[in-house]
Amino acid sequence: MKSDRSEWLCVIVLLLQQTSVSGSERFEVLGPADPVVVLAGEDAVLPCYLSPNISAEDMEIRWFRETSVTPVCLFRYDRYDFSNQMPSYKGRAELFQEELKKGNVSLRLKDVRGSDDGDYYCLVRSALMEDETHIKVLVKGMGMQPSVSLHSEGGQTRLECRSEGWYPEPAVIWTDRDGHDVTSLSNTTVQRDSQERLTVSSSIPVRQESNVFTCLIRSALSGPDWGSRLHISRDFFPDPSGWMVSLFLMAALTVAAAALLLIQWRRMGEKETQCTVKAGHFFLPKEQEALRFLLKSEWQWLCSAAADVTLDPDTARCDLTLSEDGKRVRYGKRQDLPDNPQRFDSWDCVVSRESFTSGRHYWVVEVITQWVIGVIRGSNQRKGDLKFTPQQGYWGLELLDSSSFFARTDPKTPLPQNLLPRKLGVCVDIEERQVSFYRVESRAHIYTFTDMHFTEGEKIYPFFCTWNENKDLVILPPVVSVDETDQ
Repeated sequence: MKSDRSEWLCVIVLLLQQTSVSGSERFEVLGPADPVVVLAGEDAVLPCYLSPNISAEDMEIRWFRETSVTPVCLFRYDRYDFSNQMPSYKGRAELFQEELKKGNVSLRLKDVRGSDDGDYYCLVRSALMEDETHIKVLVKGMGMQPSVSLHSEGGQTRLECRSEGWYPEPAVIWTDRDGHDVTSLSNTTVQRDSQERLTVSSSIPVRQESNVFTCLIRSALSGPDWGSRLHISRDFFPDPSGWMVSLFLMAALTVAAAALLLIQWRRMGEKETQCTVKAGHFFLPKEQEALRFLLKSEWQWLCSAAADVTLDPDTARCDLTLSEDGKRVRYGKRQDLPDNPQRFDSWDCVVSRESFTSGRHYWVVEVITQWVIGVIRGSNQRKGDLKFTPQQGYWGLELLDSSSFFARTDPKTPLPQNLLPRKLGVCVDIEERQVSFYRVESRAHIYTFTDMHFTEGEKIYPFFCTWNENKDLVILPPVVSVDETDQ
């Protein structure tokens, strides 16, 4: 009997010890309730953190897909384990190691492609317990404004509607001049590029009695519908002589351009719910505004103000490296550079050699992530902790990662994810006292600051901040492509 009591006492003591230790390290793994929506070709952050926010540095962190236990990313024993990583994620999946001590186990996924769409699981395991959460990723490619062209072969005349850069596969809808759906008469093909973005081509036979056609391309996810319309002259059909065909093509292009000038694509789908993480905290952006795309004539007017902008090495912080021509800058190894009043000392920034005191000026920057770009007053302080707000004479946009895109107002203004640029256009108008930003690849307006306050005649400088070690910020010449289609 005494032996039995001793055994039970030992069991109770062990249970109490385990309960005490487990209670001190008990945690939950939390993620967003809503899907993470990301544009194909961009970087994404899959938010995941521990509650309470205890350190995860000594824990095993395993990210994997629903269809495979092979890890997307595996971190254990204080280092990455790539021995059994899914091949398609090599070099593209990583944690924020400096944030692990705060319980932030979010995953950064680089260069997102169509196959990344789907369900992900974040599992965190300590010596005493484990927990996991589920995160859904929706990969989205909004594509470009469709182009409509006319083709005649073997006595059959067809219209072809073509648009690039979609994911997932969109719907193509054809209507005739009376608004009747004639999609059943069309033939649609889809091609996939190396980044798994889709090019959609749809053709439909042309009949004389139905001489106005509209091609509408609709995303499977929320977003605007892209459409183009073409009017076909009845005179085209009876006599397909060379001069008549040429005349028709000129007339068709003219009418198409006029028609497109009247089209205002204001229709937006359901607003996307985006989830952003920063040091283990979430917030939701404001309701997104309807997108505005510039007409070809507007874009030409914008590019006509092209400025030759080069970077000033005397203003660059010591860990920025500039190219000899002053067109590239990258964050990297700290250099021993002389201090001067013009040089930034706490932010990884550089300004241009050029300044503006009048007129309108436009330049383009090739970007990825981790930047702040805009304009500043010449009288601004460049030392110490800077706020980069209009009140301090800084007007710019900021991209931390693919889910943290802001205008640097006070407080920050979240910007739509489908406006994340690969090439950012910046236009400052000194007389109008405003600076505007554009997504060059789709000719879309992103944001305009209209509250620029500066002394008459004061110099305004372009400025650039980056802390991306993998790619340069590059100043590009503004170009209007002849292949671009009028909106």
